[in-house]
Amino acid sequence: MKKNLFLFMVICSVFIGCTKKSTPEKTLRDYVEYRFSSGQDRDDLLEMTTGALYDRLAEMEEKDLESFLEVDKLKKKRLKVLLKNCQPQECSLTYILSYSQGEGQPKDFGIEVKKIAQLIKIENSWKISDVSNVKTYIEAQKNLDVSAEGDSESP
Repeated sequence: MKKNLFLFMVICSVFIGCTKKSTPEKTLRDYVEYRFSSGQDRDDLLEMTTGALYDRLAEMEEKDLESFLEVDKLKKKRLKVLLKNCQPQECSLTYILSYSQGEGQPKDFGIEVKKIAQLIKIENSWKISDVSNVKTYIEAQKNLDVSAEGDSESP
């Protein structure tokens, strides 16, 4: 009897542990983690999105999509949610995303972007409908090369 009760308790705890509630913050964190991972594809991104962001991703040409998914030189440092303004079916999250860009150590650039994500609840899960940049701060670790390429005339 005690073994059956113990087994029942273990099974219940596994089911409770595996059924995590979908929240706007978790959805945003999952999306950002996925965006910094290799092996992204359009179908997975479309599963996480809706609205205007979904439309932009669905209509994006293959060449532009490859550039959008290119993250080899990026490394996420942190994501911090600053402000949460939620209704039962919609949520707006203001957050700061910090990451580095470049190949060597230290990375060529440290980047901090303040963003606003709009999320919509569809059935029982949150999906990202739009992301907009508010402010971007870039710290260069090396000198920037701003010379023009191609033919140019010198005065």
